[in-house]
Amino acid sequence: MQSIKSYFADLSQRLGLADELIVLSPNRRAAKQPMQLGEVQDQTEHYLDLSSGAEEGKGIFTGVWGLLTIYSAILMAPALRLEGELINYLTVIGGAFGITLTVFLLEVFWPSSSPIRFNRRTREIYFQDKDKLYHAPWDEAVAWMQESRTVTQYTGAMTETPLQLLLQRYGHAEEVIALRLNLPMGRTAETQGMLWEYLRCYMEKGPWFDEQGNTLSASNRKEVLDKYRKKHRTAKVNLQLNRDLVQQNIMPRGRMWATTVFEVFMLPLFYIRDLTAKYARQRAASNHWHPLVKERCRPDGPTTRLYDLEMAEGLHEGAEMSAVEQAPAPR
Repeated sequence: MQSIKSYFADLSQRLGLADELIVLSPNRRAAKQPMQLGEVQDQTEHYLDLSSGAEEGKGIFTGVWGLLTIYSAILMAPALRLEGELINYLTVIGGAFGITLTVFLLEVFWPSSSPIRFNRRTREIYFQDKDKLYHAPWDEAVAWMQESRTVTQYTGAMTETPLQLLLQRYGHAEEVIALRLNLPMGRTAETQGMLWEYLRCYMEKGPWFDEQGNTLSASNRKEVLDKYRKKHRTAKVNLQLNRDLVQQNIMPRGRMWATTVFEVFMLPLFYIRDLTAKYARQRAASNHWHPLVKERCRPDGPTTRLYDLEMAEGLHEGAEMSAVEQAPAPR
């Protein structure tokens, strides 16, 4: 942990942010209640996977081709009334379907970023970038966020709050990365704090807990997911929401109907995109992990941390330096 603490101290001093960063701790509440954002893609009794922001666009190309295939089939359907057009129709639609299937397979099987894994058994955090495995002990995790607000003539007011966590490479303690836990756009310090509180409740209180962070004896994962998906799913038509905006004089009635028609038109694209992203995430989570991580996520696997293995190899000599000695100098 000496490398991580030194990295954070140097970063704070170099950027002049020592007094502006909101530092998060595994031992201190970050919000009144936890909240699962869309990045929590898997949660079991032993580990939780947080999808990386780099995968947010996964499935969009398959969705576009799927949308073109579906509407091409509909628009070309009247041609079937003409004699001899069946073969041409099947050729065009079959070709479009083949392209869609090819793009789907490419997006699912193309190497993608692994999720960020929080392991309750060993109380450790993992992230793998190709053949590089990064980790950090949960009890000594160094995380922070910083809220910024920008205003431009193009986007108006926009809030960004990066939530970042420091990890070190396994076997190369001097190599430290600052990993963003999610995309910062549109996130406030309050919502990011609620996500960190969700992770903290998972690691500290147990795998299952209610909306207030109170421990539950049985899994409520399905209920939490159903509630989140109902509220945030992209493949839907927000007719009631649009009506409410009209009643509040926020949206004109004409725009309400135009928006609703557009949402109906784009429904196949978002549905196919969500389906593609689901299978891509499942494949990344199951196939990309280092054997040391896989065995520690088994119910009967070893309980030693990767940090302990490094200590046994003498990679952290001098790690007894205290947190006080590593803290950034006062400004």
